[in-house]
Amino acid sequence: MKAVRKTKEGQGLELVDIPVPECQDHEVLVKVKACSMCGTDVHIYNWEHPWSEGRIKPPRTIGHEICGEVIEIGDDVTLVNEGDIVSAESHIFDGKCMQCRMGNMHICENLKFFGVDVDGFFAEFAVIPETNVWKNPPDMSFEIATLQESIGNSVYIVFSNDVTAKTVAVFGGGPTALFAIGILRAAGATCIISVAGSSQHLDIAKKMGADIVINRHEKDPVQEILDMTGGKGADVFLEMSGSGNALNQGLKALRPRGRASILGLPTKDVSIDISKDLVMKDITVRGVYGRKVWDTWITTSRLLSTGKFDPSPVITHRIKLDEFEVGFDAMKSGNSGKVVMFP
Repeated sequence: MKAVRKTKEGQGLELVDIPVPECQDHEVLVKVKACSMCGTDVHIYNWEHPWSEGRIKPPRTIGHEICGEVIEIGDDVTLVNEGDIVSAESHIFDGKCMQCRMGNMHICENLKFFGVDVDGFFAEFAVIPETNVWKNPPDMSFEIATLQESIGNSVYIVFSNDVTAKTVAVFGGGPTALFAIGILRAAGATCIISVAGSSQHLDIAKKMGADIVINRHEKDPVQEILDMTGGKGADVFLEMSGSGNALNQGLKALRPRGRASILGLPTKDVSIDISKDLVMKDITVRGVYGRKVWDTWITTSRLLSTGKFDPSPVITHRIKLDEFEVGFDAMKSGNSGKVVMFP
């Protein structure tokens, strides 16, 4: 079968032929119908710390977002049958540690990831442990089904706060931020502000339901948000870019007693004015990681089933698996939305 793999240390990936993986008793074998790219895949392509250097042991098939058809099930599998269309939770949890027993599988003490610690889904076939399988509705399109893992991040951060009838500022222009805008609209936020640095991302933000878009290269986001809220600031701030500057701007644009949730992962230490921007404003700050397994999947599925949330405007590239270099070039340019591949 064809697979996109990190065959050696250093930059780049290769499309190679490898055997179809064998299905163990606790696993299902799927024929991949669609798979989608994530920023983590770009870090792996570039061989950046911490997702690549010192962690990945080549050769490794990458990718952790998938929709596939079950073509074989292991002897112990009972949740799905051959012919079912499934996706996968990318966090591989042990189910035994303290965090798992508390229901926090997404921060398992022994967490592993598809496409990083075990072979992933940029391939024609893949195996998934039954514990990580999510069964999709039969009428869901393959390209939407593969996005659910990524959408789950957005669902988790949006619902980490009460956003109903709130003014919400979303900093970041990547797919996760763009999905969040659509979810905020479905959740009843009354004013959604998108702050990003790309006109393409801001155009998509409008399609996803943003009321106001601010290009951070052209205007001061803090002053703009304060002006449009009568000097009060946003009720909720979602940081989804991983930028230290965006974190500082969002905190300054947040009203006293407001709430901030941080999903972006800065690659460097960030300095913030804790006295003025946190303590003296009496705000609540929360870190948000991944998705709550399986709570977030259930919420995501229900949002998609209602038709009130449509993630399709975020997809900017639909390509074949052997065109993966085109997808990575688009991702690295900073001007793409979601890239979906079809084997």
